[in-house]
Amino acid sequence: MNTTSQNTEVNSKYRCQKCNDTSWLNNEDGTYKRCECFEKEYAERLWSNFGVKPGEVKKLNEYKPYDELTTMARDKAIEYVHNFDKVRTLRENSFGLFGQAGAGKSHLIIAVGAALLNREKSPISVIYMPYLEVMRELKANALDDEVYLRISSRYQRAQVLIIDDLFKDKVKNGQLIKFGNQYIGLTEADMKHIYPILNYRYINHLPTLISTECTPKMLMDLDEALAGRILEACGDNMVVFQGTKYNFRMRRFVK
Repeated sequence: MNTTSQNTEVNSKYRCQKCNDTSWLNNEDGTYKRCECFEKEYAERLWSNFGVKPGEVKKLNEYKPYDELTTMARDKAIEYVHNFDKVRTLRENSFGLFGQAGAGKSHLIIAVGAALLNREKSPISVIYMPYLEVMRELKANALDDEVYLRISSRYQRAQVLIIDDLFKDKVKNGQLIKFGNQYIGLTEADMKHIYPILNYRYINHLPTLISTECTPKMLMDLDEALAGRILEACGDNMVVFQGTKYNFRMRRFVK
């Protein structure tokens, strides 16, 4: 009997060749540790809860730049993925796309996260957090300490966190929403839920991928301390889209 052929046939039955789908690995001292496939599958389930499948999202090479700024955004995203292991523990280890709706910010941010999650060698556990949906979930469970802390901790401690459409409810037509002559700004409830997540990640140098219709100045107008943490963590790993010409979704309809 061909032993090599038999082993190949047995291994092909398993999705993970390292742990044979048990999700556990033996340490040299006889103890056990979780296989990296466990964290990856957990992250994939969380993505799927919001209707996003990491294996089916648009890839970075599917983003079609059409000018110098969009080319820079794509190239910075690709460079971030390639250099991730070098920058992940640095102060400037995050990635942010800011400004104009329809510019493909979510496409790029999610593609970066999926590329890290799906890489063959040492996949990164990337958690997807659509801002509005998660804020509603946190507010709905604010009186249940156990559930609330479990949800909040999931996003605080993620190896890499995608925050998609941060402060989406504060922006309309490229401007902060006003009530009368005053910006509606961040409420006490808003800060209660989002600040602990962003602050924990900032203090512990955990990479965060952010898309938002806010420009850096708009973030500063909402909350200077929070904006400072976001912008410092991104450093040069950011692009700001300004002007309706970057609303790619509407370009075919508005000439």
